[in-house]
Amino acid sequence: MKEKDLKRAYNNVLAQAISTSKQYLFAGNLFGDIFVLRINELEKGSEEPPGKLKIFPQGSGVDINYLAFHRDFLIVGAVGLIYGLAWNEEEESLATKRSWEVKIPMQVDAVEVPDVNSMWLNKVDNTLFAGCGDGVIYQVSLEDGRIQREYRGHTDYVHSVVGNANGQIFSGAEDGTVRVWSTKQQEQTALLEPHKNPNLLRPDWGKWIGAVAVNDDWLLCGGGPKASIYHLRSLECTRVFDFPGRVHLCDFVDDCVLIGGEHNHVQSYTLNGVLQANIPVEHTACYSAVWQTSPIKLMSIAGFSNKLHILKDFRFLDSKIDLYGNVQGEDENQDDDDELIEEPLIVEAA
Repeated sequence: MKEKDLKRAYNNVLAQAISTSKQYLFAGNLFGDIFVLRINELEKGSEEPPGKLKIFPQGSGVDINYLAFHRDFLIVGAVGLIYGLAWNEEEESLATKRSWEVKIPMQVDAVEVPDVNSMWLNKVDNTLFAGCGDGVIYQVSLEDGRIQREYRGHTDYVHSVVGNANGQIFSGAEDGTVRVWSTKQQEQTALLEPHKNPNLLRPDWGKWIGAVAVNDDWLLCGGGPKASIYHLRSLECTRVFDFPGRVHLCDFVDDCVLIGGEHNHVQSYTLNGVLQANIPVEHTACYSAVWQTSPIKLMSIAGFSNKLHILKDFRFLDSKIDLYGNVQGEDENQDDDDELIEEPLIVEAA
């Protein structure tokens, strides 16, 4: 199989981010490639396709697990590492040299370097919270790159971490727990175990929590257990959502709830649990959704496929953007991309 065909077939986009200017969309995959799309290209009429994407390879050894954007830096969460790349908007160019990097320490009993699975950025005090594969949440200062604090309590991979303006941090993990932390206290302040609720448990899919989201009043989470919503003050489960697959992404979008994962649709619900949009996707699994309401209203959904699914009204699929096969200069480099994969790989796969 040709390398470019291999990448198209097995492209897995775990991470997306939107630039500070809200004019550029970034998508990163497990092949170590970062794609950049100029958002105003999506405003073209149906008869004129969007312009091609730019690609910035990070190296085959870099798994891009998460992306965030702060000021004029794209922040990349990889395996055992967080680093920043300067973004030049005038030239539409991502720096090839890392401006800074933070290495995640290996625990004494660790057998592998931990993945950076999720990040939440507090832009007010320039602090980054990274949920990692060693079960630890690291609080990192973006001023000096120093790890300020470690939040310990999870006994397995942290899949999702988010926060709010009140100094609260919320994390979901493979151990089946959602933990609530405070930047002002040493220990966790609350613990949820959704799998212990018989209305949420799905025994065949386990207890892990794949995604967590929060707004001013509500906490949303899901994974193996069904997606559900909790009141932030009482932490009582008030609503269960009937999303039929394993949950890898969830978010509050305007006054609605967006849920996706291992299913051929991403679904949007009201806070009362009424299904209002059933959005078809080609992904084997959906892992990332980013959105904005201005200056151009946009949502991009990504996952295990070679396409970004674009929605302009958050309810109906508007277009699909190819990644590999839709890159500037790709035609000129076609000869290099057509290099055949070695035969032992094909034999092993068979």
